[in-house]
Amino acid sequence: MDHYIDYMELAINEAIKARRKQEVPVGAIIVDKNGNIIAKAHNLVETRNDATCHAEKLVIEKALKITGNRYLNDYDIWVTLEPCIMCASIIKQTRIRRLYYGAEDKKGGAIDNGVTIFSNCKFKGKLEVYSGFSAKKSKTILNEFFKEIR
Repeated sequence: MDHYIDYMELAINEAIKARRKQEVPVGAIIVDKNGNIIAKAHNLVETRNDATCHAEKLVIEKALKITGNRYLNDYDIWVTLEPCIMCASIIKQTRIRRLYYGAEDKKGGAIDNGVTIFSNCKFKGKLEVYSGFSAKKSKTILNEFFKEIR
């Protein structure tokens, strides 16, 4: 069970990098079936002036490039915040095996909140979803960030 915490800690470290850049602090990592970290990323929306530069999208792009694959069937993604509809769709399209996320996103999430994209039987596929890993820590980082900018 400890390795689950370690993976989320790495994603949280990415979120902290985003915060230092005045980005919404969300981080993500991709892990292969043997537990190796393949790629890490964090939000770069402000830095790149591109609304699509979410941590999940960026880490998936890196993993696809590194592996040379167009699908990530044997890979897991760890994200500090529940993915939005764009990122959930990218996760689905790249056939990631498992999604682990920290904090819920009551407003913009698309997994357990909002449109709950994977609850549609036609769309669900084989993706396994697990939530709540280091949720309090992930949420605290986000809350502190938004307090500072308001």
